[in-house]
Amino acid sequence: MNRKLFPHRQNLSRLLLLLVAMLLAASPALAAIKAKLAHNISPLQAYEMVKNDPGIYLIDVRTPAEYQFIGHAIGSYNIPFMFLSDKFVKKGELFKGKKMKKSRYQPYLNPDFTSYMKSHFKADDTLLIMCRSGHRSRPASDFLVKSGFKNVYNVIGGFEGNKFHGQNDEESKLLKKYSENYGRRGFVDGWIHFGLPWTYKMDPKYIYEPHKK
Repeated sequence: MNRKLFPHRQNLSRLLLLLVAMLLAASPALAAIKAKLAHNISPLQAYEMVKNDPGIYLIDVRTPAEYQFIGHAIGSYNIPFMFLSDKFVKKGELFKGKKMKKSRYQPYLNPDFTSYMKSHFKADDTLLIMCRSGHRSRPASDFLVKSGFKNVYNVIGGFEGNKFHGQNDEESKLLKKYSENYGRRGFVDGWIHFGLPWTYKMDPKYIYEPHKK
């Protein structure tokens, strides 16, 4: 197409791209959980990086139970940023000196996370940090940057992705009314959503060592 002959089409294309970008930015389903200090990449970008460079490490910071029973990206190291307590604590009750906002088995930080990472990786290694949906990889990534690691990337969307709430308020309302997939993971961003390689197989090479018997 001769752009000089159809300048209005070129302007229309730019306008459409701008509108799409605005819709994506406003979409509750695609709201990215981004790190502030570390770099932010998508699962597709993360896979391309580890595929092309064996010296890049993919770190799964979920709990060992999640890593084993939900599955994990092939070749990812399981190094938990947080653990889940054995004690069920109700909303409003104290856990480790803090009042809890939800009734559940409460999560708590892995006290050995930093020392473990420093004993297994160099400060200039490239580390791609992934969790379930980004709520743990974001603080874990920034935490590693503060701890002296120079090349840290937060994988937006994580392994399962964010909850499926629709592209806008109207779609969200209809999804909640009619779809059994409303609020579920695996339909928005995330490693699984993009069809990237994953497995249930537990390779001893990638297991968090304190959990090895």
